[in-house]
Amino acid sequence: MAKGLPGIGEKFRGAVQKTDQEKKIAELQAEVEHLRDMQSPELEAEIAQLREQLQNQSGETQIDLALIDPNPNQPRQTITAESIQAKARLLQKHGQITPIILVPQNNSRYILLDGQLRTEAAKLLQWKTIRAVVVPMPKDLDQSSLMTFLGFEDLNPLDKAEAIVKEIHKSTGLDADEISTTLATVLKRIERDSKSKELTKLVALSGLEQQQGLESLGVTGAEQDLLSIMLELGLNPASVKANLLPMLSLPDDLKDAIRKSGLKGAHALALATLSAKGLDIPEEKALIERANATKKVLTENLTVPETRDFIKQIKAKYLKSEKSESKEVKSVIQKINALSSASLADASNEQLKEFKALLQQKLAEIDEFFN
Repeated sequence: MAKGLPGIGEKFRGAVQKTDQEKKIAELQAEVEHLRDMQSPELEAEIAQLREQLQNQSGETQIDLALIDPNPNQPRQTITAESIQAKARLLQKHGQITPIILVPQNNSRYILLDGQLRTEAAKLLQWKTIRAVVVPMPKDLDQSSLMTFLGFEDLNPLDKAEAIVKEIHKSTGLDADEISTTLATVLKRIERDSKSKELTKLVALSGLEQQQGLESLGVTGAEQDLLSIMLELGLNPASVKANLLPMLSLPDDLKDAIRKSGLKGAHALALATLSAKGLDIPEEKALIERANATKKVLTENLTVPETRDFIKQIKAKYLKSEKSESKEVKSVIQKINALSSASLADASNEQLKEFKALLQQKLAEIDEFFN
């Protein structure tokens, strides 16, 4: 070591103990550059030690991509080639801004907790390593993964719905249909009691306050278990019922469009009304209509209102609009029905002939509407 130069560990021991992490990192980075400027070969070992200290302070490290395994139970089941390519372009242009999050395994490998898209994009760019933060293995990896993904805007509603149902089933044993039925029942009762706002407010409260709030709403047993899980995940139960659970009942072609083509949930729900029952046509023909409509929605990037208007036009081709009842015709029917045999007997022959001819003419006109 060069004479007069204090040990690097001693020199920065006070800095390492400071609570301001950014200041520590900046100081350590500055010292690395200073030592480099001195161009002293004897300092290489201490520079390496300093870099390791800098890495520990930032909490980030470079991990070999070949050592990273996907989380088999991650909520995101949909990742398209287009989205990977788009992320790769951003990485190539701006570099990796945010580190991925990994949890260690016993075999010196890692499970990916957050950063699937960045990881796949890095592989596409043929990177050897990726910047990561390694965190301890959570007690419940599935729930931790779900919590990580729930706030992502690009997590499609179908993946989100399936992940939520899986988490609820794991904790309560309820299947998808039971979850839907139980949720609808408890929400209907809370709405009937005019306490829906009170339920929504519980999302932002602590776990203990949520339990106390549910008890004050008269929610117990399986209903309480169900709502507790949703609230713990930061979910509004009413929103789950209206926007997420219906995703599970979509026909397979629309589920595929969500996963593979990026069809939005609201668009899918609107397109689902183009069913055999909804159009009163055979299933095969309904599937063709729905496929063509889905293609138009995706190709032209229609908004939800535009999609609904387009669907109305399709329905108009198959469904005859029901005309409202005519008050005038109803009045005439009532008057004819009120004519008794005695009234007809009192009429002259000329009146009866005229009445008969008029009825025959109107019957002929009525027949025109059924031909």
